[in-house]
Amino acid sequence: MQVEVEKLEGLKRKLNITIPGETVSQRVDGAYKKLNTQITMAGFRPGKIPRKVLEQQVPLQSLTEMFQELLQEHYEKALQETGLVPISAPEMDHSQLADVQKDAPLAFSVSLEVRSDLDLIDYKGWKLKKKEIKVNDDQLAEAIQILRDRHGYLDHHEDGHKAQNGDIVTLDFEGMLDGEPLESGSAKDYKVRLGEKKMIAGFEEQILGHEVDEEFEVKTVLPQTWNNKVRRVSIPIPGAEDAEPDDLAIFKVKIKELKHVVPAEMDEKLAKNEGCGDIDELKRKIKTEMQVYGEQNEEIKIKETIFNKLVKEHSVQPPESMVDLELKFMIEGMKFQIQQSGMSLEDSGFDPENAKKEWLERATFNAKGYLILGAIADKENIYVTKEDLDLEYRELAEQTKQKVEDVRKRMMGNQEVMEQTSVKIRGRKALNLIYSNCEFEFYEGDGNEADEEVASNEPAK
Repeated sequence: MQVEVEKLEGLKRKLNITIPGETVSQRVDGAYKKLNTQITMAGFRPGKIPRKVLEQQVPLQSLTEMFQELLQEHYEKALQETGLVPISAPEMDHSQLADVQKDAPLAFSVSLEVRSDLDLIDYKGWKLKKKEIKVNDDQLAEAIQILRDRHGYLDHHEDGHKAQNGDIVTLDFEGMLDGEPLESGSAKDYKVRLGEKKMIAGFEEQILGHEVDEEFEVKTVLPQTWNNKVRRVSIPIPGAEDAEPDDLAIFKVKIKELKHVVPAEMDEKLAKNEGCGDIDELKRKIKTEMQVYGEQNEEIKIKETIFNKLVKEHSVQPPESMVDLELKFMIEGMKFQIQQSGMSLEDSGFDPENAKKEWLERATFNAKGYLILGAIADKENIYVTKEDLDLEYRELAEQTKQKVEDVRKRMMGNQEVMEQTSVKIRGRKALNLIYSNCEFEFYEGDGNEADEEVASNEPAK
């Protein structure tokens, strides 16, 4: 492979890359051999289609996936060879693919922005506080109760039972605001577990104490945003303590059902359902899982602290293109979460244009952090491997319930996505390196104390 670096304006560079004809020929042969086993053609047995016939049916230019992989691989090799580190999505010029020859060299170019020199602080040997995770008997008992509830069943309360926290209530409600029906404020057969605070603040509390078939009113102030509209700020009037606040919605409510969870017995049957031989093994399993979960959460908190400290202690400004790309992926991530929830983008109230303004500061902060982690990755010779990408494909496939191969193809077909993915992976690996080189002072405390302790962490200078 031949690589030539052309210096453009500012931090922009152009990589002129030439892939040897021998390499192109080998990859083309491999692609056609694979294709031969995948397609059927009248008059030929599977895998026995003559090469000339196959090439007539599938021209060289049609092997787009193979060429995408080939160009991506050599682009990454060129980065390693030149030491250049992109800080924005590259622009690839592969116009020569239109006239590609199976036995001839293939030339293409990539334009990109590279990072300027960065004076890194000492990032090894930081002294940080870390919560020592210990699962006590009360926490274990609570987890066991949750497990029993999950394996239990719902049963009706006796007549005359008054709603209390923990009950599963089915209700109809109709909301009104200023005497008019409240948009998206009514529902039939709505189910909620009281105490989980899944409804508007103050709504569930006013259901407590009521019975099945009882009809009553619930009054509650609407959230700051409702139906995608920003509410006006309510200013209290001195001396008007009894006056109702602005945007006070009134809901007519009827309770239709009140049920409670009948938990499963903590017995051998439950243990076997959870893949354990007996109750003691089940308890050990639950405790171990709680321990692992707690330690993972603590590690995440500390890594967030490290990330924030790196940003605050380095004076560097990420390029606008890098911030724009981070902002774009933040917005796309939110859209994906909304889609996964089963809600339409319109009904969710999410406004991408407003998000661009509101999230700009955070996107700049994140871009700066990845810029610094990228510099650390360079210094420590940290690269993105094929195994790293394969793991990313698998995890994304699990999240989106798609085939790994489909995810890989889609990502490989989007240079911007691949570049951003590589930036994030390198950043995570650099962050892991810093974390593994920290000196921890362990302390005991509950979850609330953990947040305060982590927030007070100061890396050793």
